[in-house]
Amino acid sequence: MHAIIVGAGIGGLAAALACRKAGIAVTLLEQAGALKEVGAGVQVSSNGTKVLRDLGLLAAADAVGVRPVSFRVSSFETGDVIADFPLGPEAAARYGATFYQFHRADLLDMLAAALPPGIVRLGARVVSVAQDDRGVTARLASGEAVRGDLLVGADGIHSAVRPALGVTDERKFSGKLVWRALVPAERIARHDFKARFYGYAGRDRMVWAYWVRPGTLMNFGGVVPSAEVHAESWSATGDLGEMRASFAEANPRLRGLIEAVDEAFITGLYDRDPLARWTFGRVTLLGDAAHAMLPYLAQGACQSLEDASVLAECLRRHGESAIEAALADYEIRRRPRTTKVQVTARATSIFWLENDPVRARARNGRMKGLARIDPLATTIWRWLYEYDPVQAGRAASVAPDKRGLRQRFAEDGAEQQRAWDMWHDLFTTDEEAGGLLGLRRGYDRFFKQFAPSPGTRVGEVPIGRATGLWVDPPGPAGTRVVLHFHGGGYCFGSAACSVEYAERLARAAGGRCLALEYRLAPEHPFPAALEDALAAYRWLLQTHRPDDIVFSGESAGAGLAIAAAMALRDAGEKLPAAIVALSPFVDCALEGEAIHRRNGEDPIVEIDTLAYMVSSYFQERSPSDPLVSPVYGSFRGLPPLLIQAGRKEVLVEEAQRLAECAKAAGVPTELELYDERLHIFALFPFLPNAARALAAIRAFLARGPGKPQAAE
Repeated sequence: MHAIIVGAGIGGLAAALACRKAGIAVTLLEQAGALKEVGAGVQVSSNGTKVLRDLGLLAAADAVGVRPVSFRVSSFETGDVIADFPLGPEAAARYGATFYQFHRADLLDMLAAALPPGIVRLGARVVSVAQDDRGVTARLASGEAVRGDLLVGADGIHSAVRPALGVTDERKFSGKLVWRALVPAERIARHDFKARFYGYAGRDRMVWAYWVRPGTLMNFGGVVPSAEVHAESWSATGDLGEMRASFAEANPRLRGLIEAVDEAFITGLYDRDPLARWTFGRVTLLGDAAHAMLPYLAQGACQSLEDASVLAECLRRHGESAIEAALADYEIRRRPRTTKVQVTARATSIFWLENDPVRARARNGRMKGLARIDPLATTIWRWLYEYDPVQAGRAASVAPDKRGLRQRFAEDGAEQQRAWDMWHDLFTTDEEAGGLLGLRRGYDRFFKQFAPSPGTRVGEVPIGRATGLWVDPPGPAGTRVVLHFHGGGYCFGSAACSVEYAERLARAAGGRCLALEYRLAPEHPFPAALEDALAAYRWLLQTHRPDDIVFSGESAGAGLAIAAAMALRDAGEKLPAAIVALSPFVDCALEGEAIHRRNGEDPIVEIDTLAYMVSSYFQERSPSDPLVSPVYGSFRGLPPLLIQAGRKEVLVEEAQRLAECAKAAGVPTELELYDERLHIFALFPFLPNAARALAAIRAFLARGPGKPQAAE
């Protein structure tokens, strides 16, 4: 088998090495006249290092690379350390391989040196690609035709192979430019930079800095809005006065690094939208040619290395007689993962480059909160770093993935399958790429598809610093009011997206429902939501008796309802008549063993997302504060409690823990488990168990909360 690879960057060289290791002949075509790279740094995390190890290059990597001990995040303005996440031996042991920082030229030289002479053809610019049922022809600018059994376009974001396949999408400009420089150690010795990855988070700008040659050469990258720069070039230095003006508010240590720069290049930050397809017959794409991404996850090189390893293994396994099947297999194994990396990199750019001062402060608070419950930041990095591309290429089948194959459960009915598929696709790719605000838009869009019945009245009322939506079904109503707190991990959701469920709650209660639009984290961390919940209850008490008020909440909203009741009890105030908790999320410390054991069983409710939300909520407060995580509080004297959850949902044991705590404190408690795996299943009105759950709420309230059910 003979593979033509176009482009001798990191991905192309790694693909050539991996293919040769798999017994495949390779011709590597590079348009440049020499293998060189303008100086810049590159990071290779453990997922990429596993490929270097498989290629026998660890000794070479140790010789030229730097092993960072941590990822230290500091304030751009003050230099105060926000978080320090280990990247040294502890992380390497957890994720399965060492982390490296390289000078890009050193990494390229290392890869090229491992290839025998004659593999790389320099000055070979591909101008067209044609294929037939027996092979592929690459025609060069010189007129020469190079023939092979397959062709891999590894020629970067400006790929010439992409348009040859009919892929003509435009690259996307992020609106940001990056100043890149290499600084000799002697110029910054007094600032004592260690072997770390340093990230400085500011407003609408950030800096990364790390050693790329041990103790001798440091890489600097500074991201700024494009309007602040008047040139862009890899070949000519920019105006250092402009650069220093952009970073004028940097802390003294960082300013010292910036002052030491005597030459800097300016490049735009671009990516591309994820492709729906990148393989056509005997031609495929790899690396930036397939999935160019922004640098905020430091995964461009790693994803190219992963591609190379999986591609070679697919070709080896399928063999020369099934090349098209091999390339299709390679794509289906890789595209779901690279799509997620591309999308997450876009979202991460928003996180790092917040311009709004409230959100910038919230970003820093969230990182402090995460360090409390996840010192290794595994909920951020595990999905990237634990991945083993060598094993992924060899696996007999492709594991289900959020953007690839989806799980099916034969025991679920048609309505349950429909709800599960909807839940699986809750967020669009664009919403995920939009960061927190994109996820909020997606959450609201999704649940607003469930509209209330015709004739239902919805009216907005101001309540302190929050607002509420009165939801009144048609027909006569009694005096009971359900005060409902929506879910969404304290970060997403709204009163508006729970109107349909609020209408059903009002009908079940025989009254009306007030859905509270409480303030969301991370802009408004704890105790903002709790303050709004208490204000809403006290506002209701002006016109209603406590015995006529019922608290209701789903997911985090259930935790908020219970926390509000605890706060009222501790203040000596009158309590509502009852609390209804649907799929309660009541442990922001994430200490429940089941959350970890069952992780991966739900595409939305998984540990990474939960950690993102709760750290945004409690920030610098203790996650085990009972008013943050009610499961750690006293339930003494709380109102009767009805808990509903899916028997197979990830948080079912959280519901059971809640019931045990309440019962142990003498609180009249009913726990109802339904044959559902879907979190907050009752919000899906077409599910039969949703109707049963609302009927159970009606019965619970009708007989008087705390009174036992009549014997059948």
